[in-house]
Amino acid sequence: MSEIAYRDASAADASALAAFAEATFTETFGHLYPPEDLAAYVEAKYRAPVIGAEIADPATRYVLALRDGAIVGYSKLGAVDMDVDATDALELHRLYVDASVKGAGVAKALMDDGLAWARGKGARVMYLSVWENNERAQAFYKRYGFEHVKEHKFMVGRVADRDFIWRLAL
Repeated sequence: MSEIAYRDASAADASALAAFAEATFTETFGHLYPPEDLAAYVEAKYRAPVIGAEIADPATRYVLALRDGAIVGYSKLGAVDMDVDATDALELHRLYVDASVKGAGVAKALMDDGLAWARGKGARVMYLSVWENNERAQAFYKRYGFEHVKEHKFMVGRVADRDFIWRLAL
């Protein structure tokens, strides 16, 4: 496997990141939703103008994992967007890796970077939300010490998924 490079996303990455984000979300979760609900969610969250605006937002950080110039993973971090105590806290909004690099340390590198970034921003807590049936992700987060603190509804179109909110003291 070629070496993986990591860097912050730039405006020029918006289209490629949007395509990768849509593909990884759809591959992982698309089977759970009626096509119209999936399409509405993708339209709202994974289009280049949406991703581009988020990249331009100084409160949001996207980090890319690249192999031979192609995105094979990414993380999105920023302000807390859940019903929790957001004092001195940040949120890991997304962490996705391509199937070709699962188990190769890419998710770990993105998580380590995100936690270091949050600490550097003065955060004392990191939150994340994980689908109740995503056992692989839950096992990964548990290895970092994240703990289940509550639940919420994660909306994809009209479908409400049961997601766990996890917290890590930094």
